Amino acid sequence: MARGFAIAVAAFLVLGGVAAFAYQAGATAAVPVPSGAPVAYPYYWHPFFGFGFFGFLFPLFFIFLVFGLIRAAVGGGWGHGQGGHRRMLEEWHREMHERQGSGTGDR
Repeated sequence: MARGFAIAVAAFLVLGGVAAFAYQAGATAAVPVPSGAPVAYPYYWHPFFGFGFFGFLFPLFFIFLVFGLIRAAVGGGWGHGQGGHRRMLEEWHREMHERQGSGTGDR
């Protein structure tokens, strides 16, 4: 699980670096504009994508989708189901007692 998380973080950093480099390259490029040319105004972005009050659900769904994909990539899945954490804790506890009994514990 740690390896998948490290790969996801590395991919995120690489893509972030590429995006920052591309943005800076485009922001610093000198675009010649002939004098007297009309100025192009930026497009007005409607905050709810034209769907009224429920339009905010689309960006929210996108955010949940991104985090869900990241969770699936690092092996999070849908949980351990039926007491998975408890079983892992009991297994760890049993292993610690076995180590102490064999004399390889940290005592």
